[in-house]
Amino acid sequence: MPTDYGNFYKFIRGLLRLSSKRATVRTFPKTVAGPVVYVSHHRNMYGPVTILKWHPEFVRTWIFSAFMDYRTCYDHYVAYTLTERLGLSKGVAKVVAAPLAWFMTTLTKSARGIPVYRQSRKVIETMQQSVETLEQGTSLLIFPDVYYSDDSVEVKEIYDGFLYIDKYYYRKTKKHIPFVPVVAVKETQSFRVGEPIYFSGEGNFINQRKIVAAEIQQSLNALSQEGSIISIS
Repeated sequence: MPTDYGNFYKFIRGLLRLSSKRATVRTFPKTVAGPVVYVSHHRNMYGPVTILKWHPEFVRTWIFSAFMDYRTCYDHYVAYTLTERLGLSKGVAKVVAAPLAWFMTTLTKSARGIPVYRQSRKVIETMQQSVETLEQGTSLLIFPDVYYSDDSVEVKEIYDGFLYIDKYYYRKTKKHIPFVPVVAVKETQSFRVGEPIYFSGEGNFINQRKIVAAEIQQSLNALSQEGSIISIS
């Protein structure tokens, strides 16, 4: 299991830090010892870029598997991102996609991302890597928005499949993993970290999963709406 980012990722992160104002951070008083699963709001890439740019510790981020394989990434850009979303012609998209796919896959691999396989049995590999990472003491970062391209402050529907991490982690360690909400707030150039949310261990997993997912969504929205900022940077 990796214990630090690769040099390419560190170089790109350094450039981004130099070209932007440092984000202030607000944390709540309750602290957690050991690894956690940070859960955040995508907000059309603003969340991932801001949080990863300024997060002080090494974390492994869940990343759509298409962005971690060059051929798959290239095809995704040509078939969807550059044509359907950005309106480029297919010919232009093919030219742009080649260097873009190289950059993206090099970056995600150097970031030590964990590939997420959608609608595939390979999702068990995602869970295995995630639990092994947590057992090693490294935290995870996940952006479960259904509408990831939505630029609004409000966190709407979220996928809750990532919460199976707790089931597999508990099976290995007999401990529940804390899920810690964190949001990047564009309007105040800050990110805020909320209090940890745990599975209670009471009742069946499916019901608990719904409860925890709702608590996470509510916490993310509460953090997004707060007005006061305390800088600890």
